[in-house]
Amino acid sequence: MITSPVFILGTGRSGTTLFLNVLAFHPDFAWFSNFSKRFPGHHSVAFLSRIHDIPMADRLFPKSLRYFPRPAESYSMLNYCTDSVFTVPKMLNSSDVTESTIQRYRAIVEDYMRIQGKSRFIQKHVGFARTCYLKNIFPDALFIHVYRDGRAVANSMNNVTWWTGDLDTCWWWGDMKPEYMREYLDSSKEPIVLAGIVWKTVIDLIEKECAKLPDDRLIRIRYDEMTSDLPGTMRKVVKFCGLRESQRFERHVRNTRVSNMDTKWGKMLSNRQKELLKRCLGKHLMKYGFHL
Repeated sequence: MITSPVFILGTGRSGTTLFLNVLAFHPDFAWFSNFSKRFPGHHSVAFLSRIHDIPMADRLFPKSLRYFPRPAESYSMLNYCTDSVFTVPKMLNSSDVTESTIQRYRAIVEDYMRIQGKSRFIQKHVGFARTCYLKNIFPDALFIHVYRDGRAVANSMNNVTWWTGDLDTCWWWGDMKPEYMREYLDSSKEPIVLAGIVWKTVIDLIEKECAKLPDDRLIRIRYDEMTSDLPGTMRKVVKFCGLRESQRFERHVRNTRVSNMDTKWGKMLSNRQKELLKRCLGKHLMKYGFHL
């Protein structure tokens, strides 16, 4: 039986992977792994994740090992669950959910929970929040929005290999607002500006969906607050999710070393790039509680 599955969401480069890798270690959670990503049709790979239940496994097996099972943002698996609807580049609503999707998605999650021997399920995705879509499949779902300073997100995005900074290859969010397009063109098509526009567009789309959720179904976690007080953040999240107390999980959290990378943008970006981001993101930074 599936009870209150947990869905982590956010913009890309916002700290959702770090958050998932910590919270998914809680002994209540089953999850899709890097093996699920490679073999979405073979549910038996879920058994590999039980290696984490071995005492001291987190110390015996370096997580840097290529074939070590770890929680993953597995879009091939999500497409397998939803007949490729999950990654359609638009917002989804209840009309996009079919009865066959409900049965298929729930059956797969139940299989993973049974094979991994867990009572709860956790999943992470970025981009469109999919809260309305997921609520129609899992009516008692809980959602965690991890969000981060848009300047840090833009800088991080600007430094990954797949980011070209070109509109044709890096924009998947429907029609860009005319005023955003003017900002991009006026910056001489500066890649860091496009990255900033992606952040403010996507976080607004996420919050538009989250605004429809009851207060007891959503918690927001700021990246900088998480990195400055990981144990305190996880205690708050464990309470929100209704998870049982676990000394092993608490030890794992205490032993996890995290650094606040939000200071890197100030060192890496040129004065021109900083000024462009200030103009582009100023109102949104204040809207979401970040200082200019």
